[in-house]
Amino acid sequence: VYNISNYQARAAILVQPKEVRMFEQIIQRITRLVKMDFTVFSDLEHDQNANQEAMVVVGIAALLSAIGTLLSGGGFLGFLVQLITIFAISWLLWSFVTMFVGTRLFAGEADFWEVARALSYAMIPLALGFLRFIPCLGSVIGLIGSLLSLVLGFLAIREALDLPTDKALLTVIIGWVIVFVLQLVLLSLVGVAAFAGAAISG
Repeated sequence: VYNISNYQARAAILVQPKEVRMFEQIIQRITRLVKMDFTVFSDLEHDQNANQEAMVVVGIAALLSAIGTLLSGGGFLGFLVQLITIFAISWLLWSFVTMFVGTRLFAGEADFWEVARALSYAMIPLALGFLRFIPCLGSVIGLIGSLLSLVLGFLAIREALDLPTDKALLTVIIGWVIVFVLQLVLLSLVGVAAFAGAAISG
């Protein structure tokens, strides 16, 4: 009876839609992170089937943060900029820069998607930006989310690139500075474009 029940349970899991299994996997991995089981980053690095999962995780975090920007008075432009910034810059660009710095300067071993998958779950705390609309506390909560994301990013990079702590820390710092500068440039260009558009329409 036990064997039959066990077989039926496994069969039920196998026939679940792919999306359901993916979201169950996401919940399991988030639970592990909450329990400070950081081996999840190593699992993500080696899970070649988790690319879509990584995009979904970052997409949800980016969307929640962007909604917080919208609710706090940032307007649709602020919503769009926040959404693109987290997905394209904080995740994809940071993954590429980190991979490049870690492999070229410190002899780390990883390709782009190995780093990107690991860093995807480090983006989760940015979802706290959803609470940005709360007076006084919203900005503080958003800052805490950014700092937590940076800490998790360090742990993810250390696992993905197989680097010792000191080299992983240097990789994070160098990569973060490069991405921060590029982000400022992008936001400046968006600001100039918005100002120019307003001047033309006015």
